[in-house]
Amino acid sequence: MEFLRRISLITFIILVVASIFQDLSHFDETIPSPDNENLEVPSFEAVPVKVTPGDTVLSITEEIQTISAASVSVEHILTTFESLNPTTSSNEIVIHEIYYFPRFQDE
Repeated sequence: MEFLRRISLITFIILVVASIFQDLSHFDETIPSPDNENLEVPSFEAVPVKVTPGDTVLSITEEIQTISAASVSVEHILTTFESLNPTTSSNEIVIHEIYYFPRFQDE
């Protein structure tokens, strides 16, 4: 019985090592991305807004939009905000300060 346990354990270890080796040898650093390259991002204008308590970058951006906010990705909104305000992180806006927010427009 001890012999069967050892053979089973050795077989299991060999299978685990072979599986890990196969996974690592087929490792591909490219992450498949959705077909976002074909999506057009609408143009925008910079709008100065004074931040009030409870405001976030996304809530303010949504309030000032003239088009549907769903047509622009959250990542693009945050990236655009940070490009308009290079010294400010989108997570660290200060109450009663004025920042530039993107107002996206249909072309």
